Amino acid sequence: MIDNRMNDRYIIDTPESIEFGYDVAGIGARFVAALIDTALFSIILFIAFRLYIGDIGMLLFVDPMAIRIFFAFSIFTVVIYYIAFERFWNGQTPGKRLLGIRVVQEAGKPLTFTGSLIRNLIRLIDFVPAYYSIGLLTMMIDKRARRLGDLAASTFVVRDRQRVTLEMLLQSTRNDKVASALKDSGATLPNITALRPVDMDLVQNFLLRRGTLAPDRRLRIATQLAYALFGRLGYSVPGDPEQFLQQANDQYVLVRAQALQQAAPAPVATDSYAARRD
Repeated sequence: MIDNRMNDRYIIDTPESIEFGYDVAGIGARFVAALIDTALFSIILFIAFRLYIGDIGMLLFVDPMAIRIFFAFSIFTVVIYYIAFERFWNGQTPGKRLLGIRVVQEAGKPLTFTGSLIRNLIRLIDFVPAYYSIGLLTMMIDKRARRLGDLAASTFVVRDRQRVTLEMLLQSTRNDKVASALKDSGATLPNITALRPVDMDLVQNFLLRRGTLAPDRRLRIATQLAYALFGRLGYSVPGDPEQFLQQANDQYVLVRAQALQQAAPAPVATDSYAARRD
């Protein structure tokens, strides 16, 4: 379920009734990103023009068919530029990456090849009659700032989230004594390994962003997340749901860290023994 109550937020309810949201990228950020990408593929087209046709002054003497071929090549290059980058950079182009925005599918899923193909083919319509005139008009009308390509492909552009790392999660611990005590005592929440990475992604995202939430919204989301984890663990924990989420996160991070350490390859034996023999 998707709730569009706020124009700068894209709110999603998961099947587990956990609510989270994305910050929708504004027209300004998208326009600047498009300018950067246009400059980059214009350089590519300029080099191709010089190699294929030569100096611009030679246009009057070039076969019209050659000009039509180059025009078709230019359109192909622009479409491939966007599709290739969005596909291999997870919804980003160089311009979008510099502006910290990315394309995602409806419900916040990663951009698919089909979605990228559709939105970038229709980009040719958004572009006319002058630089993204139709696209800008559509974006100003749509409350999610979507152009025609986004509407056809069921995509939208969001502000990129900060990448979560193990170090960030440990630094975000509200009370370092909790993690320290768990590590030193070996105490664990029963059945902690039943939690899935997708469950903890939601928990970790909440813990990192909870300071930006209103108190009532913060408590409601914490309660939703806690009850979702209770279903996975097979038991409930009385008390503050946010404290439970923090403890579950601390324990989960420690278990993952220990698993990574155990999976690390053993150090390569040195030749010190052979050296001593020599």
